[in-house]
Parts: sequence; structure tokens; C-alpha cells
Amino acid sequence: MKKLFTSNWFRVPLGILILLLGLYFYKAQFKGEKQKVSFSTDIELQGLLLRPYTEGPHPAIILLHGAGGSHQHHNKAFFRFHANAFLEKGFAVLVYTKRGSGDDGFNYDYFTYKDLVNDAYAAINFLRNQQDIDQQNIGLMGVSESGWFTPELAYLDQQLKFIINRVSSPFSVEKTVIHEVKMDALTEGFTEMEIMEDILPLTRQIWQYYKAVSKDPALAKGSERDEINTRLKEAHDDERLGKWFQYKELMAYDSLRYAARGFNIGYDPLPFLEKIDLPMLYVMAGKDKNIPTREVVTFLEDFRETYKRDIKLKVYPEASHYLYKWGLEDGPYEGVLYQKGYMEAITSWAASQVSNPSN
Repeated sequence: MKKLFTSNWFRVPLGILILLLGLYFYKAQFKGEKQKVSFSTDIELQGLLLRPYTEGPHPAIILLHGAGGSHQHHNKAFFRFHANAFLEKGFAVLVYTKRGSGDDGFNYDYFTYKDLVNDAYAAINFLRNQQDIDQQNIGLMGVSESGWFTPELAYLDQQLKFIINRVSSPFSVEKTVIHEVKMDALTEGFTEMEIMEDILPLTRQIWQYYKAVSKDPALAKGSERDEINTRLKEAHDDERLGKWFQYKELMAYDSLRYAARGFNIGYDPLPFLEKIDLPMLYVMAGKDKNIPTREVVTFLEDFRETYKRDIKLKVYPEASHYLYKWGLEDGPYEGVLYQKGYMEAITSWAASQVSNPSN
């Protein structure tokens, strides 16, 4: 065993591995001048404002979060690599922790996308009060989930300079997530017929019920609920469908939970998208299981022509939702295996939109 650890064929690869890991962790650290910040909506949010070492005022970008809760802390590797790339282009960068992230006592069934909009709007207003931030050159980067509500933020603050939406959808939450349900079911081995005839119709019926009850609580205990529960039990007891519908009935009625679920399912960015007019870059993945990329691209091309909007599309045909090489799914690849040219593409585009870029 001693010979194994002292042999060159073992020590040399180990040394290279340690060197690569050291280089990775060095590059993964936030660069620039760091300032811990906080701002409030109905809760207090914590974040970090990073500034270039050059003299201000600096153009700025806010990096918004993706879906989920426990892993959306502002210190995550995704934010570090992206923040550093924008810093190199002369941008100040604001990142903040998504509400409830890492808080085991936080129940995500009770928050709405309106809460997330309010949080992001508070982040914008925080930057509006920083003297060394160029107030004419503040942009946003929406990431998957947060790309739904960047149009609403641009409607609320009509001085925003640009928006980057990374693997995000201009469609309603309902229309977008139906695609995800279908792709997940295919991955789980369900046939196209099972999905179209059993899974999607019942899923849509459940969502429509939540939307209806969120608007009229009197519908919470009616015939529609009984019908859905009957169908759910039948699906749950089915040898095949039971693998998908693992619950026999709808969750117990809770006015706040139902209101939140109905609001989120019905959230639609399109009314805001139609009212705003600022440069937007949509970065999409050709093999995305979460977002219907082909439909999004077709829609945005038509929307751009119809409304005469400045919308640029960048599609990586072989990428999955996380924009890693070779269609890799979620994993520890941040900053290492992004699609070739991705980081340069988004940061250079952002720099081209501001009035006085540093680079």
C-alpha cells in the first residue's frame, strides 16, 4: 500500500487533481469590492453588492434566482461565476438570497410570484439609492423561474436599461410547466398516449381547480373537488399511473395555500411583455426539458416583428436547461462546463447596451 501512494503514477494525477480543484475554488470566489447588504419587503433580504475596482459610477446588473428554495443562496457557485464575469466588463453586481432559502421553517406553499416580484423590486430600489451606481444603466438577469417576472419588473421600473433571460419562458406558468410535466413523464417511461389521455388532462383539471378556488373560495368544497378526488384515486390505484399520481386526493383546503397555488399557476408575463420596450436577450437551450424552447423561439420571433421590439435570441442547440456542454443536467459544473462562448456572449451583450461601458 505504501508503494501505491509513493509511486509517480499515483502522485502525478493526484497533484494535477489538487491543482485543478485549487484553481476552480480560486475562480469560484467573488471578486471585486464586496459589501454585505440588506433590504426589506415584508421580510428582510440579505445579499452582496460587488463593485469593480475602477472608479464609478458603475453600470449595474441584478442577478435573480432560479426555482427552488434551499439552494438559492446568494453565495452559490452560479452567482459567483456570473458575478465575476460581469465585474470583468465593468459592472457592479447585486446578488441576494431568495426568500426562505436555507430556512427549513419556511413554507413555500404560502408565497407567490408577487412576493418574488416585490423582493426583486426592492433590490432595484436599493441600487437606485447607491450614489456610485450609474442610474441610467441598470439591468436584470432572470434565471429560469425569475425570467417569468422580469417583464413585470421592467413595467414597474421603466428606467431599466436591459434584461437578460436565461432559459426562461414568456408563456404563462401553466403553459410552460405543462411542457415540463410531459417531458418528465416521458423520462419516467410513460407512453405518449398515457400522457396525452391521462396525465395531462387530470393535471390541467387540478390546476384549473386551484385557480378557480383562489378567485372564489366557495368552490373549495364542491362537485369539482369530488370529481377530481375520484379521478385521483382511480389514477393512484392504477398499476401504471400510480407511479405518477402518488396521492389519492387533493391537499386539505387551506385558504392561503390555495390562493398562492392558484396565483402562481395563473401567473402570465405576457401582459407586461406587451407594455415594455427595452433591449432583451433570451438565452435558450435546444434540449431543455423544463422550457419549450422551440415554441418560445417561434413566439418571440413573431412577437419581435409584430411589436417592433429589440429582442435577441441565442440558442445553444445541444444544451440542456443548465447550459452545460454535452447536454449535462444539473451538477457541480458551474463555470467549468458551460456552453462554449456562453459567458462572453451574455456579458458582451450587456456591455453593448450600456451608455458608457468600462470595457
